[in-house]
Order: sequence, then C-alpha cells, then structure tokens
Amino acid sequence: MKKKLSILAVIAILAVASFATLAYLTDSADAVTNTFTVGNLDITLTETYTQNSKIYPGATISKTPVVTVLANSEPSFLYVMVDNQLSPHGVLNILPENWESINVNGTKTIYRYNSIVPLSASNQPFTVFSTVTFGTGLTKTELATLQGKDIIIKAYAHQQAGVDQSVADAAAITHFTTP
Repeated sequence: MKKKLSILAVIAILAVASFATLAYLTDSADAVTNTFTVGNLDITLTETYTQNSKIYPGATISKTPVVTVLANSEPSFLYVMVDNQLSPHGVLNILPENWESINVNGTKTIYRYNSIVPLSASNQPFTVFSTVTFGTGLTKTELATLQGKDIIIKAYAHQQAGVDQSVADAAAITHFTTP
C-alpha cells in the first residue's frame, strides 16, 4: 500500500510540476474610443415691418420677413409657410427663382428655398419677400373685407444629409399643417 501511495504521490508531484511550467501566449490591446458629435440646425425668423400700415388702392407696403440659418448649421432644406389672408388683393413679391411653392391650401402656401443651404461659418439670411402691393382698382367693399386680416409667416429647416428632397418636403408640409 505504501508503494501505491508513493506512486500516487510521485504522479501528483509530476502533474503539479508539469502545470506549473506551462505557459500560455496572451496579449491585450488598448481600448479604442470613438467620439461622435451631434449636428446642429438653427434658424431664426425676423421681420422689418411697420405694424398697422394703412391699406388703400395702389398701396405698396414694405414688409420684409427674413429667415436666417445660423452659423455652423448643417446643410439643410429651408421652408416657409406664408398665410396671406390679404390675398388675392394683397400680392407678395416672392421671387420664384428663390422660392418654389410646394403646397397651397386656401390662403396658406408652403415654399421651399430653391437651393440647399450649405454649411457656413457665418449666418445666412434669406429674404422671403419685401413688399405687399394692392391693386389700384381696389373698392371700398373689398377694402372692408381686409380689415383685421394678417400675413403670417413661419419657418422650418430640415437636414439635407441622408434625406431625399421629397422626404423633406413631406416633413415640412406635415410640420406646417399639423396643429
């Protein structure tokens, strides 16, 4: 029995010794950190206008709404919604080479700026129109219907990256028509 114990002890010692001399190849790498930034898109809407301007036949009233895409905003599609409650008597001088009508519903028209607004380190102002003109044949009855009516302008911008123009147009229409 001592012989068996001795053999088992020798085997156990050899087993421990053999595991103690085993070496495994190992390695590690430093962590890789990916930093992401978030894009930015900021606009403002301002206007130069004299409140309560008088309407009369042949009047041209100065009214200049300006949408500004602020510095460092991502490239974008730019939209305005103009609710011209003075229409058809009050005509706005919106330039078709700058703004394209994409949706009309009653007195409300949604326009898209004709170019993608690029990334810029500076603010980028876009004039919507500059005057409201009334025809010389405007009657007293027609003038009375304009009392208390307004021209309301709203602005919207949509990122251009990864978006088709039709998708941005649909988003703008939804934005302006959803209460």
